[in-house]
Amino acid sequence: MTSQKAKILLVDDHTLILQGIKHVVSQMPEIEKVYTASSGTEAMLLIDMQPFDIYLLDVELPDTNGFELIDKILQKHPEARILVNTMHEEIWILKRLTKASISGAILKSADINELTLAIQTILKGGQYLCKRFKTILNRMQTEEQIKEQLTLREMEVLQAIAKGFNTREIADLLHVSNNTIETHRKSLMSKLEARNAVDLVLKAINLGIIPLDSK
Repeated sequence: MTSQKAKILLVDDHTLILQGIKHVVSQMPEIEKVYTASSGTEAMLLIDMQPFDIYLLDVELPDTNGFELIDKILQKHPEARILVNTMHEEIWILKRLTKASISGAILKSADINELTLAIQTILKGGQYLCKRFKTILNRMQTEEQIKEQLTLREMEVLQAIAKGFNTREIADLLHVSNNTIETHRKSLMSKLEARNAVDLVLKAINLGIIPLDSK
């Protein structure tokens, strides 16, 4: 952004949140005018009339999926700068956000300083991701790196260990020797930096390598 002040559109179906954000944003020196909408329909009516310098929206709206609204905004204004403000930090949400063509994402639990910093960063042409989302993304990358290191046979052994099978039972199940299973077990312990079988399973679950119900 240049020194010209920006117009921002806030979209959220929770009145208190909407008005609270409006109060904060309206005091930012970078902002000229704040527009609000409590639904996807209201938002599109405003968007059809004019483009905005930045869009701050929730992904949960009463009449539309927030991701669908993002797509509609980008179809009409491909260069739109969109900041998602959500209460959700589930991995599936974050994965969808990283695939969407947005400029940033923050949690509704963020403080005023983080909200204003996110808006300022995006108005300057940058991107912004809140600290919590960065932590989750780093964890996801770690999970993928570990998964890539594990062989198919190691995954089978790990799942069997999680179900409580001992070395002999796993060997019988996979039709290999006890020594082969012990070799896989040692490799798994090393790759996941686990102290024992219980620690191995807990780390695998926490990293999302195996589902919780595998135990």
